[in-house]
Parts: sequence; structure tokens; C-alpha cells
Amino acid sequence: MKSILSLPACIFCLSFIFGCAETDNPVTQETETYESLFPLAENISPSDYPDGWVKLTDEDVAELMNVEIPPNWFKMDIDPEARAKYTHAQLLKQFGDIPQVRYIIEFGRNPGFGIPHKMFVAYFEAHYHLFPNENNRQALEEAWNIPNQSIPEPPPPRIVGIEPITVERAEEIRIELIEKHGDIPQVHTVANFFIKVAQKRPITDNEFLTYLEAQHHLNPQSEYIRQRLEKYKRAKTDGIPFHLVDGEDE
Repeated sequence: MKSILSLPACIFCLSFIFGCAETDNPVTQETETYESLFPLAENISPSDYPDGWVKLTDEDVAELMNVEIPPNWFKMDIDPEARAKYTHAQLLKQFGDIPQVRYIIEFGRNPGFGIPHKMFVAYFEAHYHLFPNENNRQALEEAWNIPNQSIPEPPPPRIVGIEPITVERAEEIRIELIEKHGDIPQVHTVANFFIKVAQKRPITDNEFLTYLEAQHHLNPQSEYIRQRLEKYKRAKTDGIPFHLVDGEDE
């Protein structure tokens, strides 16, 4: 089976205080080449699903809808399984039992598979349907424009100072940042950067600089972040590739 990427889990945005409205037609004319993949049954055949893929059942949905979510659970020291359960339950309670929510949860319950291009794009469409902001529109367009063919596993990001991260942890970071700062562009810039890191997709120098600028916006009191931003700005001005920048102070 052709696969576009191997993703350990899904990533999505939850807003507990600052809700985002749904749209009837989430994929706007700005994404000119995109054609909706929903309903999935009409656009993704059973043979497209990776071997071992587990479908979300009505019983699974009912169980999640009945989960009692503790206040501020995302700040608690709980195991990954509990975090995933609360995250998926919150998503259902916030948006209801709709196809996009089901697919995001199902996608997250099937980590480690080679994801075919259509299924990869459908995830970002579902994500954009729930949170129709510019960052997620661009993520959808980027996913759609990736060639529909098998590609080798990309190398991990090569910039010094970026630690490995899981998609699940990136998901938690988005939740925490929205809770703290609101649903603002810088929050999604940081979260989407960590998504790329988790997926082991190459990070460009410009993307890394944009990430640092967003971090500085969210944490203006952090001298560490300010120094990193200034260092990499100087490197860009001097034409030094970021992977050659001295990382001893990282």
C-alpha cells in the first residue's frame, strides 16, 4: 500500500474557553485545488486503510461521551492513555458526534501506520472543519499538495536545540497554550511546528525563525527565548544555515 507518512498519532486543537465556530463549507475557495474527502465512505475505499486499522464504533463514542472530564485535566500528571481519553471525550462533547470528530479520534487511535495520502489529507480537512483558521487552512493546503506517491521517511529536523516530541505531547501543548493565551495565531504556529517535529518532517530555517518569533510573542519575559531569537536572526542576516549555528547555549 502506498503511504505518505507514518504518523504516531493525530493532533488537533481543542479550545475550552475560546471556542471556534464550525462552518458548513470549511474548505474555502482559497484552497483552489482541494476537493472534499467527506463523506469518507464515498472517497476512501476499504483497501486504502492500512492493515490493522481499527474503526471507531458507536459503543466507543458512547463510552467517551459518558467520560467525566476533571477540571484542568491537561495540567495534571496523568498517564498518556488517560490524556488521550480526556482529549477525545472533550472533542466529542465540544463538537458532537460528527464524521470529522470521529475521524480525528479514529486517526489518533491508530498510531504507527503508513498513512495513505487521502487519509492524511482527510485528517487535516477534519481539523480545519473544526477550527477554520488561517494556520489550519495552510496546513490543509500543504497536505493536499504533497504528491500522492510513496516517499521515504524524512530525516528528523536538523536544527540544534529541538528535542524529540510525540504528536500526543504536541496536542497537549496546543491545548495548554490556548487555555493560557487564547486562540491566537502564535499558538497555532508553535503547535504546528511541534507537529512537524513529531512527524519528523524537515524544518526550514524560515519555519524555525517563525516558531521562535511566536514563542517570543507568547513568552516576552523569557530571556532565553529572546536570546535564541536574536542569535538566529543574526545567522539569517549573515547567511549562516541554522544547522551550523553553535548550539552550546541551547
